[in-house]
Amino acid sequence: MKPSFYSRYRVGIFAFFLFLTPIIFTISQRALEKSSTRIEDWLPDAFEETKQLEWFQKHFVSDDLLIISWEGCTFDDPRLRKLANVLRMPVKVDDRQQVKLARQIVTGPEVLDSLRQEPLKLSRREAMVRLRGWLASNDSELTCLLLMLTKEGWEHRHFLIDHIQIMAGTIEGLDPQAMHIAGTTMDSVSIDRASKDGLQIMLLGSYAVGCLLMVYMFRSIALTIAVFLTAVFCQQLSLSVVEFSGGHIDSVMLMIPSLLYVLTISASVHLVNYYRDAIILHGPERAPGQAVKYAFLPCSLASVTTALGLGSLGVSFLTPVKNFGIYSAVGVLLATVVVFTMLPALLSQFLLWASPGKQSTAVSPENDRWIRIREWIDRRSMTIVLISMVLLGASVWGVTKISTGARVHDLFPKDAQILQDYAWFEDKIGPLVPLEVIVVMPKEMPSPVTMLDRMRVVGAVHAAVSSHEGIGAVISPLNMSPRITRRSRRTLEIVKEGLINKQLNKNMSTFVEMDRLRETSTEQLWRISARAYAGRGLHYATMLEELKKSVEPILARGASLGMGDIRAVYCGGVPLVQKAQEQMVDDLIRSFMLAFLLITVMMIGLTLSGAVQEFSAFSGQGKFVQIFSRQVLAGLISMIPNVLPCLVVLGGMGLLGIQLEIGSIMTASVALGIAVDDTLHFITWFRRGLQSGMTRAEAVENAYKWCANAMTQTSLICGLGLLTFAFSDFVPISRFAWVMFSMVMFALVADLLVLPALLLSPLGKVFEPLKSD
Repeated sequence: MKPSFYSRYRVGIFAFFLFLTPIIFTISQRALEKSSTRIEDWLPDAFEETKQLEWFQKHFVSDDLLIISWEGCTFDDPRLRKLANVLRMPVKVDDRQQVKLARQIVTGPEVLDSLRQEPLKLSRREAMVRLRGWLASNDSELTCLLLMLTKEGWEHRHFLIDHIQIMAGTIEGLDPQAMHIAGTTMDSVSIDRASKDGLQIMLLGSYAVGCLLMVYMFRSIALTIAVFLTAVFCQQLSLSVVEFSGGHIDSVMLMIPSLLYVLTISASVHLVNYYRDAIILHGPERAPGQAVKYAFLPCSLASVTTALGLGSLGVSFLTPVKNFGIYSAVGVLLATVVVFTMLPALLSQFLLWASPGKQSTAVSPENDRWIRIREWIDRRSMTIVLISMVLLGASVWGVTKISTGARVHDLFPKDAQILQDYAWFEDKIGPLVPLEVIVVMPKEMPSPVTMLDRMRVVGAVHAAVSSHEGIGAVISPLNMSPRITRRSRRTLEIVKEGLINKQLNKNMSTFVEMDRLRETSTEQLWRISARAYAGRGLHYATMLEELKKSVEPILARGASLGMGDIRAVYCGGVPLVQKAQEQMVDDLIRSFMLAFLLITVMMIGLTLSGAVQEFSAFSGQGKFVQIFSRQVLAGLISMIPNVLPCLVVLGGMGLLGIQLEIGSIMTASVALGIAVDDTLHFITWFRRGLQSGMTRAEAVENAYKWCANAMTQTSLICGLGLLTFAFSDFVPISRFAWVMFSMVMFALVADLLVLPALLLSPLGKVFEPLKSD
């Protein structure tokens, strides 16, 4: 007997993978070490909201900041000044030269002092009014520290947070654990930490679940080790692809290696089941090659459909979702190549044979239970089909009720420290979600237009923004200016306006220093910073539209008074969150429809390719059209058990009012691709049975015998393996895990119950070869 491919080349295959392993593992660890996340990077550069944010950051320094306070942090608390002083000092990072982490540090007492001194000389009461909502509490003496980061500070933001805690510990009477820290920088640090905390433990849990299930199902430790090694290699390979291609790991993409791990096990379990069947039918020596022969078509097709489901996420405009889809799709295709080379070589090398009594094969008496299940379904096929259609309709209605969330509050569990800090600041001092309104005026204006006239426009916009519900604080040049009065014709008031105008011209350097004003060669940019509440569940899209309706008439009125072309640019956290929320729904629909279309075309192509002999057996256009239409209908029917699980779970979430966040929107397309895997295996063996002359009932039994055990095993391993990540403190990872588990389990039920019912019902007749007249 001629040696099989794997017998002849297994040494070379082992050498190849042994050579790659340390390289792959080193590169993958480097990718993990460089991972980081910031919500501002979720939208692509082409979006108007992103362009406006980039424009803002070009003219005003990036608004990466931290806000720090604690109970008892009042204007006369000496600990606040001490903390500000120590944080202004350069520090040594990573045993390198000292760097300055803070670009600017502002405290309530310092700004209060500056407002009470020349040139404004405000009373304490008036100065406190101007600080409320951003540096002072509305109803107490509480204040805070604002720290704006340098570029180095952002790069070392994790170090900076630890450094703040350490420095606070050196100040007498200040407990670092009692401090509250929030702001855009803390958002990024919290996301990074929440997405990584416990990840290794959860990954080990996924390993343990997968291995225990495989030992129980295979009754073989050797087989389990072979599959585990293959899966871990593919897992690390997926990370190295990201690093090698110049990509970047973020908190969402951290799920790629775990997903690839369970998907590799899924494909490997099918191959191992075919291998165990081949042992009985062909003997241990030929079993690896025969197993690949059995598995190649269904497993390859399953790999392609999974890649299509994942790759459909590439149409998303949300950068993390797009990258997740593209890289995981590439990882699935590479994993399939590894499964068909590495795993059979391991089986061939060690001849992993188990006694027939411990096997679960197509010829095993254990499959009698599948015969009983087939008989039960046969008697109730139309009832099952009708219930499925009703459930499908109700699910579609539920999907229309879906809502999305992209706020910081949507990314963490309710008891997370960052949310507690947000709640404390919003209750004690003021809101934190930034909304920037930049009023752009021509630099050169006709002589009657004064600096006071410009400030009147800025003041009117300031008042319009602050009057909106959900806005708790507004910071603009108005906070640092003398009181701006209305235009008057009275001589005394005109003289007073002249003095104010002169003082405003002197104050321009202060406006620039406080990041409230920038000048270009042709324009002046006046910055009005609003802060919206994060914890009140505001509808940012509505708020932004109402805000524009209030601001635009003010600008039009200024233009009508001879001030030229005045416009406003809106950017910051509010527009980004609003756009991300809108984009989530669009991406969910777009990616799912693309995945459905591609996979449906593939399923129809599969049914058509299986009818080649049927086409050749008949002549005449009428028969050709009849056969073609029957096969297209067969492909569409086979998609029902794949679409049903996704719609049921998403529809249920919509009806229960569970918001979809960035982790959830990926599940539908991913689950659709995975669900098709089992359908492909079942349909493949069902059609093989029909082609061999079996009835539909016998063909269903044939499919059950050959792949039902493997389908059950892979679904349990995939579902339970991912479910371990439901314990993550990062909601997108946790939600992705349990939603995927729900969809995978429901897909198993659909493939073992709904699909056979469809095939056994009158609808299943379209799968039968057309009989000659």
